[in-house]
Amino acid sequence: MAEAFIPKPGVAYLRPNTRKTEDWMADYQGTLITPEDIAPNTAYYINITDRPEKGDLKFSLGKQVIPRTQESAKGADVEDNGDVPF
Repeated sequence: MAEAFIPKPGVAYLRPNTRKTEDWMADYQGTLITPEDIAPNTAYYINITDRPEKGDLKFSLGKQVIPRTQESAKGADVEDNGDVPF
């Protein structure tokens, strides 16, 4: 007998919605188990991989998105001496 499928936290396997009867219904459906360390109201990277050999899409939750500030975009290790190079 096959073992029961146990999804990993942060990963969802989306399968085609075979019960779709109206255009507004979802094309795919599945379940996502959130990781224990997830913070509410926080942006995370997502990845969706088409797996036609298995007949589903794999949706995974990546690392937390850390917004770039002007300080980090400019480069904290660059010394600003006020000289303009042109």
